[in-house]
Amino acid sequence: MSAEAATAGMFAPLRQPTYRLLWIGQSSHAFALWMEQVARPFLVLDMTGGSAAHVGGVLAVRTIPQLVFGVFAGVISDWFDRRTILIVTKINVLILSVIFAALLVAGSLELWHVYAFQFLRGTLMAFEQPARQSMIATILPPRQVVGGVALMSATQNVMRIVGSAAGGFAIPLLGIDGAFVAVAVIYVGAVVTTLMLRVATHERPAETGARAMAAGLVEGGRYAWGNTTIRAILLMSLIYFTFGMSYTQVFVPLFAENVMGIGAGGAGLMVSLTGVGALVSALVVASKQPRRVGVALPAIVWSFGMMLVAFAVTSYLPRPAGLILPFAFITLTGATQTMYFSLSNAAMLSSAPTEMRGRIISLLSLDRGLMSLGGMGAGFLAELQGVQIAQIVYGSVCIAGGFGVLMLYKELRSMEIDPAAFEDGRGRGARHRPATLLPAAEPAPPSSE
Repeated sequence: MSAEAATAGMFAPLRQPTYRLLWIGQSSHAFALWMEQVARPFLVLDMTGGSAAHVGGVLAVRTIPQLVFGVFAGVISDWFDRRTILIVTKINVLILSVIFAALLVAGSLELWHVYAFQFLRGTLMAFEQPARQSMIATILPPRQVVGGVALMSATQNVMRIVGSAAGGFAIPLLGIDGAFVAVAVIYVGAVVTTLMLRVATHERPAETGARAMAAGLVEGGRYAWGNTTIRAILLMSLIYFTFGMSYTQVFVPLFAENVMGIGAGGAGLMVSLTGVGALVSALVVASKQPRRVGVALPAIVWSFGMMLVAFAVTSYLPRPAGLILPFAFITLTGATQTMYFSLSNAAMLSSAPTEMRGRIISLLSLDRGLMSLGGMGAGFLAELQGVQIAQIVYGSVCIAGGFGVLMLYKELRSMEIDPAAFEDGRGRGARHRPATLLPAAEPAPPSSE
């Protein structure tokens, strides 16, 4: 495939007006999110006199709703109109952001307000994510779904670069209160574009009511447990989110403040660099649209762990190596992160029937919810053993976990994504054949759409 054809395939989903609106709204959402992700730890450190435990605790409170409400949010996404869910959640996030910024500007914000805000926002996002992710497979042609998921990840990472840098520099320029005012203003764009969405409602279960929804929840759990692809991805994600994903919200601010001495601006730069790596890898996934994910996903998890360990170890070196090398490894960390998100989401969507995709994709929220335990543990371990040792321990668990899952699920080696699953909607997208009979799959040809 030529470079021109690859590029055309990469951006083909943006030719769909509905996807384009969803993409623009997610861009605004992600910009505001990453500004807040950088500003929040420094607000907590300022309010608590530098407590790493509270930084981890706030992260825990934000992700606990994913653990508690995530699977129920998936049921809601399958039973109700997904556009309506997006509108309700985004409007309420905007209201919360305005109230939070107003309390901060007025000097009335207390630590319990931060915890309450994070819990409420985490709850809303638990319901928003399965509706948004499931909508992608509904509004795009089958062969564009993997590219559409990856392009959404690429957008997230462009905004990680821009939003994190903006958050890091907004703090010294505008103050922490000014940074949170900017977050609320930027989020208006996400609300406006979501209101403009026009999406045909998806096929929904015929039965209604609480009893039918409860039965649907059980049905989704049974389907996931009985599907090797989904079960393996959930186990990998459990390790990945619990021990890996606290690095941007717990470890990076602590390294910037306590180890490297580069402050909020340096933390924003590090998170931006993870976005650079993530953007490159997301564009590769969007253009190549790989199908063979069985070996790729475990390899990504252990590579991610190795980058985290290398990031922590090289921070012991004297300057300038003690700054240059950690920055290089944190960039590579972002690259592996987006590869995992894109491929795991596409594999799960392709493995589920249309009417069950909300429930299946929401199961990842159980793993994301365990970020709360991981973030809390990271904060306490950093206070007990130091931030560098804590990051080495967490990275090592990811390395062992990636190898362990590949050894436990030997059939992963022959797993591939079949775009036809999106076309018939019956969830047969992850195929397992003997590795000796399955040649390396070519990237899916770009759609003519």
